[in-house]
Amino acid sequence: MKTYQFDPEKLKKQTKILALMYSIPLVLMVVLVFFLYRDRPEMQNQAIIMVVLMVVFYGFMGFRRHKQNVQLWKEYSLTVDDEGVSQTQPNFPKVRVPKEEVKSIEVVKNGFYVQTYSQGRVLGISKELADADYEELKQIFSKWAAENEANRPAELEEDDDVAEVVDEALVEETEETEANEPEFVETAEELEELAESSTEEEEEEESADKS
Repeated sequence: MKTYQFDPEKLKKQTKILALMYSIPLVLMVVLVFFLYRDRPEMQNQAIIMVVLMVVFYGFMGFRRHKQNVQLWKEYSLTVDDEGVSQTQPNFPKVRVPKEEVKSIEVVKNGFYVQTYSQGRVLGISKELADADYEELKQIFSKWAAENEANRPAELEEDDDVAEVVDEALVEETEETEANEPEFVETAEELEELAESSTEEEEEEESADKS
């Protein structure tokens, strides 16, 4: 059994990205306010209030996002054992995927997804793990998927046998239905003949009564 966690060095990288993400728009907004109100001295107080509000807003949003990242790096864990894999992360329920459920992996820009036979995408593996750990997990899930695929044909043959039995039963039922159809036709013809004969008899009786 082995437990994987996010790389602390990549948290520092994420912090730098966050700082740029929130500081650049803030600077642009401050510059915009300056050019809008520089020739309007009577609006200086409103401009100052606006700048202060923007600093507070962007500062709060950046701090909250950084706090969420710190919590994620601290509480995230991925545990792999001989039976499968378990993932724990803040604000989400624990996910457990049995080894025999792994169908394939789907590589995307920020990591890869683990596809299962019963539920599709259920697990995301992020590149925020250490590079060596990420590649190791990729190999583990690929190996599990290959093993499951190799063991899958026997189960699929059983499913095919069941499908053939069902198809044969449907064919037999159809043949029986088709075989019964002429009987209904013959019966209808007989009824028509009986109706015609009874009509002729009634006409003969009426002619006899008249005579």
